[in-house]
Amino acid sequence: MRLSRVRIEQFKKFRQPIEIRDLEPGINLFTGPNETGKSTIVSAIRAAFFERHRSGSVEDLRPWGDASASPTVELEFSIGDKHFRLVKRFLGKKRCELQIGAQRLDSTDAEDHLAELLGFKYAGRGASGSEHWGIPGLLWIQQGSAHDLRDSVLNATDHLRIALNVSLGEVASSGGDSVLATVESARNELLTPAAGKPRGAYAEAMDQETALAKSITELDSEIAAYRQKVDTLASLRREHAADEAEKPWVSFREQERAAAEKLNAIKKVEESLAAEKLRATQTEARIKLLHGQLETFARQEKEFETRTAELESIRQRLEGASALVEDWQSKRGEAEQRHEAARETLRLARQADTRLSLTRALDGGRLKLKNAAEALARAETEQAALVELKRQAAVTEIKLKDLEQLREQQRQIRETQIRLETAATRLRFMLDQGRTIGIGDEPIAGTGERLLLETTRLTLPGLGQLEISPGGADLSQLRAEAKDLADRHDTLLQRIGLPSLEAAEDRHQTHARQLADIKTAEATLKALAPKGIEPLRTELAVQQARVQEIEQALSQLPPETGHAGALPAAAEAEAAEEVARQSLARINDSLQDARLAAGKAQTAFETATRELAAARAVVDDPQRPERVAAANRDLVDARAEQSALAATIEALTRQLAEARPDILKQDVERFRLSAEQLEKRFNVRRDQLMSLQVELQTAGAQGLEERRAELARDHAQIQRRVQELRRRADALDHLLKLMRDKRRALTQRLQAPLQKHLNRYLQLLFPGACLDIDENLSPGSLTRIGSNGSEPGEFEHLSFGAREQMGIISRLAYAGLLRDAGRPTLLILDDALVHSDEERLAQMKRVLFDAATRHQILLFTCHPAKWRDLGVGARSVEGFRAEA
Repeated sequence: MRLSRVRIEQFKKFRQPIEIRDLEPGINLFTGPNETGKSTIVSAIRAAFFERHRSGSVEDLRPWGDASASPTVELEFSIGDKHFRLVKRFLGKKRCELQIGAQRLDSTDAEDHLAELLGFKYAGRGASGSEHWGIPGLLWIQQGSAHDLRDSVLNATDHLRIALNVSLGEVASSGGDSVLATVESARNELLTPAAGKPRGAYAEAMDQETALAKSITELDSEIAAYRQKVDTLASLRREHAADEAEKPWVSFREQERAAAEKLNAIKKVEESLAAEKLRATQTEARIKLLHGQLETFARQEKEFETRTAELESIRQRLEGASALVEDWQSKRGEAEQRHEAARETLRLARQADTRLSLTRALDGGRLKLKNAAEALARAETEQAALVELKRQAAVTEIKLKDLEQLREQQRQIRETQIRLETAATRLRFMLDQGRTIGIGDEPIAGTGERLLLETTRLTLPGLGQLEISPGGADLSQLRAEAKDLADRHDTLLQRIGLPSLEAAEDRHQTHARQLADIKTAEATLKALAPKGIEPLRTELAVQQARVQEIEQALSQLPPETGHAGALPAAAEAEAAEEVARQSLARINDSLQDARLAAGKAQTAFETATRELAAARAVVDDPQRPERVAAANRDLVDARAEQSALAATIEALTRQLAEARPDILKQDVERFRLSAEQLEKRFNVRRDQLMSLQVELQTAGAQGLEERRAELARDHAQIQRRVQELRRRADALDHLLKLMRDKRRALTQRLQAPLQKHLNRYLQLLFPGACLDIDENLSPGSLTRIGSNGSEPGEFEHLSFGAREQMGIISRLAYAGLLRDAGRPTLLILDDALVHSDEERLAQMKRVLFDAATRHQILLFTCHPAKWRDLGVGARSVEGFRAEA
């Protein structure tokens, strides 16, 4: 397949039409920086083949922001001796037309014909994906995907197999495929394709056999259980008759009642002991209360003595705090006077500093104002000079196109003149002294030479006339060309208003000098006014306003006093004021702390006075001695009662320990549970006897033995069916394995042509290397010759750059295989091999140059310098435009 012309219009970044003509049959190198449209051209070629023209999922083909555009791609290519022209328009005005010589196909007929011809298919719904691209998807490498080969090969495997079958017709001509499919279909009816597990009728028969075996096992269990239940019924009847006659639970209930009576008697002793313990607890609480009362009386006396001492101490602290407050108040007055004096000095120093700063600012502002005025004047002068230079340059301007045309016309005139002189008849004359002849109407004497360009009459006085016609068939044409050139030359000179080419050259030189002067003037103006004239005028106005503002501020300051020279600097005055302010602040803080301490001391003195009065009232109470004596008497009585209660509690406790009420409780529970258990077991056994009798009667009526015999018969039949299907499945599985082994051997023969092409390119990159091909015709392991001999490695484990190189080599091999099979091939490499070092890239150029002798290759790159030695001329994408 040879692509000869590409036209793209309203397609992504190409709003205006572009056209690529005269594509070479070998390598076509297209260059351009990023974002110039290289990948867009590749996308257009892909869309022309892969996308249905009626698809609504190709909105991304429109130019950005142009919702009314109809992306259009037109391709011309040839396959063999047939010429194809494909026109496909998307979205707005949908159209697809394919011309094959004199034949014309439209719409889906054209698209389906292309898909079958090139080996791809269309998406059922939505945009086309890589899984649909087939052989073109393998050979047309998208940007950054040269290393990703496996999926592209899998998507094209079926088409590659067809190509292989064509190249080895004697192998593919056998009917083995249909037989293999029939055997595989029959085998897959009985076994799963992957794991070989039973399925279909085979699985159903095995399930039935398993279910019947399970039913027989369950029925055998039921029969055994029936026989076991008969034995259990006889045993239960004997045990039930013995318990019904003895009734052992009655004696246990009598023993339970006797143990309960003993337990009730001992509970009364427990109640007496609890009552005595309660009285002892109450007595102990009373003793603790009396102890507390006596301790309270002692604590009140101690508190009275403590508060008397505290009141005296607080009085002394109050007197000291009051004296400290008076001292700090006197110091604050002195500090306030010092701070006020420092503030006044600071105000005068700042005023003097402001006057000095404004004076300096005024001097600087006036200087800036002067500089701004001078800069504006110089800039305006330079601008006026620049305008005049530009006016002069406009007068002397001559278009370079016109000058080059004049030069070319002058060159052509000279060449035509030389050709005329070469073709003209050269007449040399040497006349004697006093002799003349006539050439045309001109009398000639002496010695000279003339070139005759047309028929000329030669007059010989006294002898007659000669008519000389110059030879040369093209002389008249040369004269016409010379006249036409002269006319066009004169016309161009008249249009530009110059008498000759020399005058045009002089004007061009003058214009060039003026342009240089303009650049110099522009640079000078740029240096004087980097941002233009207006910013200088603005700067002048700003400086004038600032000078006026400073003058006004100076006029508003109060007049200088006579002490201005004795004032300290503003920073010194600020420091002095800060020291005075901090001193005053510290004195105020100390005074505040002293006042706070005096207030606290006063509050504490008042509180202590009140608390001492309250303590004295408690101690001086007239009833206090009687309450202390009563508490001591009650304490003695309570201790005597406590001793008596302790003796009673000890006696009752000893009596309870000897009676062991916990054991009596256990006896009552033990006899109760024993009676209940025996009686319950008697009742349960009675119910069990009734249930067993009913179950045995029911089971006896079901005919378990007869049912088992029927199931055994059905089980034997299904076992024979399973064995028959197993033998068939095993036979088909074995036959399929044999046929696949045979097919694998044939596949290896089919891989040989691909291996041949692959080895051709591989040796140019890795001499002595070998690349395996798997059953899906994808690259496998790569074996190279290293320092330690053969070094095998999987394709996926190679470096990114090496996988990219191997990916391109493999695609070239597939293209060679397709070419041998008579299938069309076209290779597109979009910014490929960008991860190759210089040595590997040089080897890959050899590979590509060799492949270009058999295939057309479109190579797009943004690194033209790396491909200068490829042996082909580069075409810039930026220069593509469609002819009107």
